[in-house]
Amino acid sequence: MELKEPLVGGSPKSEIRNPKSAVRVAVIGAGYWGSNLIRNFANLPGAELALVCDADPIRLKRLTDHFDIRNTTLLEEVTGDARIDAVAIATPAATHFTIAQACLEAGKHTLVEKPVATNVQQAITLVDLAQKNKCTLMVGHIFMYDRAILKLIEMTKNHSIGQIRYLHSIRTGMGGTARLDTNIIWDSLVHDAYIIPAMLGRSPARVLAIGAAYLTPGLEDVVFATFDFGEGILAQCYASWYAIEKVRRYTVVGSQSMLAYDDLAKDRLVLYARRYEQGEELDPQGRPRWRWLDDGAQRIDVPNLEPLRAECEHFVECVVAGKSPRTDGHSGLEAVQILEACTRSLRNGNGWEAIG
Repeated sequence: MELKEPLVGGSPKSEIRNPKSAVRVAVIGAGYWGSNLIRNFANLPGAELALVCDADPIRLKRLTDHFDIRNTTLLEEVTGDARIDAVAIATPAATHFTIAQACLEAGKHTLVEKPVATNVQQAITLVDLAQKNKCTLMVGHIFMYDRAILKLIEMTKNHSIGQIRYLHSIRTGMGGTARLDTNIIWDSLVHDAYIIPAMLGRSPARVLAIGAAYLTPGLEDVVFATFDFGEGILAQCYASWYAIEKVRRYTVVGSQSMLAYDDLAKDRLVLYARRYEQGEELDPQGRPRWRWLDDGAQRIDVPNLEPLRAECEHFVECVVAGKSPRTDGHSGLEAVQILEACTRSLRNGNGWEAIG
């Protein structure tokens, strides 16, 4: 899923305002991902980028050297501004809960990047607070706005490949991606924690995680996690900042065929009509042999649109219409439950941990 360049260093000042906006949005956090949010909200019909907040004044100055955007280093200027309808939070994961809580308490519709919080109780608090204050709470589960992933989910759920046998995913990279504020589970495995349950229509019953910290002691940079969905359906997930190359890949094995998603390939979604069937031929011990059938591969065409643009559009639409987002607080909570269970497994001898 390729993104356009961040806002800083992009368009001239005159192009970023949208004076006919309906929803006034503040972006909190002006780092790499915050810059992408700024770029989208600044050019989104139906929205006006009203304010940017970041704790780093140097970062804000660099931003305003290129763009005519009102800015502040104080969160209180966001929460206390009655003219601001909604906020988008792109700060370090450990700060998500505190900032989102303050925004929801101030009656602001809130889009918070993944994960929505760093433990289950915090996530429950945000869900309850949004409901109490009648605010939209949306989580930045970006791949749920990727057309190829949505098609993968659709084809898996409607049994286009038969009964699901198992899944595996790879999410790796190397070259400046190692984090110092969180581990690989909360940074990368979080995507599997919402994509795979969406494919299968339910959360796993239990998880098991094995990982190691090779770069920063106590901060795992590689993890191998297994999600057990019951009925024989397993998902094996490998995530790492310490790998040869950047990979974003899913393989879904069904009884009739298989689906392969590769975010970085020209053909991002391909159906392989490969399967086993039990034939009439017997082996020397009288057991029916399995026949391997291959009816070829089919590319699944999907529009290659920017997922973040779709995510921001959906947030504004939900705020205006008062409807529940596709990735609402409950879906954020479900992902946190899975991540918390994976963390318990890491800390408690790599055993199985129940969800919930």
